[in-house]
Amino acid sequence: MEGLPNLIPWKKVRGWNCIHCGFCCSEYDIPVTLEEEERLKKYGNVFKRGKIGLYLRKKRGTCVFRSKIGCRIYKDRPMACRKYPFYVKQQGNEDSLFIHHGMEHHVFLDARCSGLGKGDDIEEEIKKVLQVLKNA
Repeated sequence: MEGLPNLIPWKKVRGWNCIHCGFCCSEYDIPVTLEEEERLKKYGNVFKRGKIGLYLRKKRGTCVFRSKIGCRIYKDRPMACRKYPFYVKQQGNEDSLFIHHGMEHHVFLDARCSGLGKGDDIEEEIKKVLQVLKNA
């Protein structure tokens, strides 16, 4: 994703829920893996080459898949979209430490995401993200 988000440790966040505001669709370039490229090429010319890889194209400043009602490929969206606004890192501090199945993860969220504080249990959302990353 383009630029550097303002990351805050997960323990400083009360909850999260995607409110489909489109911030991440317009603010960031969405990287695409080789597997995702194969899966998404059925949608046509939706990619652009970047300096270090492949990204979803933008149309009028937002992701080519963003529509008035949200993401047109929500169930098929790339990994970067599935895990946003969560960032899982190897290093952090006590406020970012999340232990799941005996493994230590340092979890941060993009402070600019409008869904922060809107949802319920942040720990359940983190578990979902870790499962997505495990299955990748």
